[in-house]
Amino acid sequence: MKSRLQSAVSGGLSRALRIAQLGAVRVTASATNSLQRKARHLEAKLDGLDKGLAVLPIMDVAWPSLDLARANDPVKDILTSREFKAATQFFENNPAAQRSLVSGQAQALLYSIIRNLRPDHVFEIGSYKAGTTEALCRALQANGHGLLHTVDPFRADYVATTIAHWPTELLRHVSIHSMSSMDFYMEMERQSVRPGIVFVDGNHDYEFALFDIGRAAKYMTPGGFIFVDNVAQPGPFFAARDFLSANPGWREIGGSTGDYNASLSFDRKRSVIPDTDFIVLRAPSAHVVGDRPTTFGRVRWWSPSVKGIELQLDQPAATGLLDVQIILRGFGSQPVEMIGETSLRLDGASGSVTVPLEITAQGQFTYFTVEPWLIWRGDQPLAVTVPPKPY
Repeated sequence: MKSRLQSAVSGGLSRALRIAQLGAVRVTASATNSLQRKARHLEAKLDGLDKGLAVLPIMDVAWPSLDLARANDPVKDILTSREFKAATQFFENNPAAQRSLVSGQAQALLYSIIRNLRPDHVFEIGSYKAGTTEALCRALQANGHGLLHTVDPFRADYVATTIAHWPTELLRHVSIHSMSSMDFYMEMERQSVRPGIVFVDGNHDYEFALFDIGRAAKYMTPGGFIFVDNVAQPGPFFAARDFLSANPGWREIGGSTGDYNASLSFDRKRSVIPDTDFIVLRAPSAHVVGDRPTTFGRVRWWSPSVKGIELQLDQPAATGLLDVQIILRGFGSQPVEMIGETSLRLDGASGSVTVPLEITAQGQFTYFTVEPWLIWRGDQPLAVTVPPKPY
């Protein structure tokens, strides 16, 4: 009896201690969040945001027009153009330059690429004070369409206060995401949003930079660009370098990653693009599938069955074997995962290719996802123009 009483008392004390610990964690987190909010409000006040903000009206900005599909080095073509000098002067003299950590020339380069590529979506990982955010939105506004998704888990309030001073024409082209880049990329996958340009300027540790680059590449539209900033630091630099080694379809424009001073961890001379700290990566003109398993992400699905996938080949396929796996997941009180697999030989096939593979999930579910995986074993890589489409 005494032993049972001691055990009960001990268990009760342990539970009480655990509850107290959880409460202390919540109080600490709440206090930390409160201090962070006060710090952001103080920063906004010191920057004079409560008294207004100098923002230029909408105006024409010079930009060099070029054929990106044919340009081997579009960055060089832009930098040597007559219009680019005028664009650089505009962004250097723009009051927003004081709220950005990149140069006016760097902003002018981003602006020029957006004007030429005309993407539907642009991602900015790391907002800071929304100075570069403004430059990106000016390009989208000038294009007449496109949405910038600016991502920052810590500075959304400051960014929102800043862009509230923008002209209405710019506000139509920006969406603020107060979350980590991991949460953001998951949300973009859920919405099937694919960017044409991604500006990676978040956490500069290697692991964070590599994640941001890799996820950007996973959802990038063919021929798109990733701008990696702060490559003077080893984290972003080696993340870009290692990404290129693992993704041979991608290429770097300029050659900053090819040769570097191995004796320096921090090197301001790494970037070959003048007055920037950029490495620019470009996606292949089509999605490339090789002998390493490739997926283009999960697709939200509303049926318990999938019958296969459709592929759009960029060019006639070489001789080879296409291995396909489709994972159908049902989410409800009891989640279910169904896997189907098949192989299809492609000998010079072109255009649309259908891969039949029927899978059905049994049970009651609220929604489903379909995740196709491809492996191509042929004498040349397989190129598809769009991600596989389930049917």
